[in-house]
Amino acid sequence: MADQIDQANDLNEQHLERSLRAARQPIAVGVPGECDNCGDDSPRLVGGRCARCRDGRPR
Repeated sequence: MADQIDQANDLNEQHLERSLRAARQPIAVGVPGECDNCGDDSPRLVGGRCARCRDGRPR
C-alpha cells in the first residue's frame, strides 16, 4: 500500500515526464522581415509575426 510520500513521488515523476515532453517540441524557424501585424522590422518572424505580437505584449 502506497503512502502519501510514494504518491507525491509518483506525481512528481509524471510532472517531470510531461515537462520534458513539452520541452522537446521543435522550435519554429524564423525569417527576417516586416511584421504583418505591427509593421515593425524584426530579425525573426514566425508566421509573419514578430515575438512581441506572437506573445501578445503591448507595444
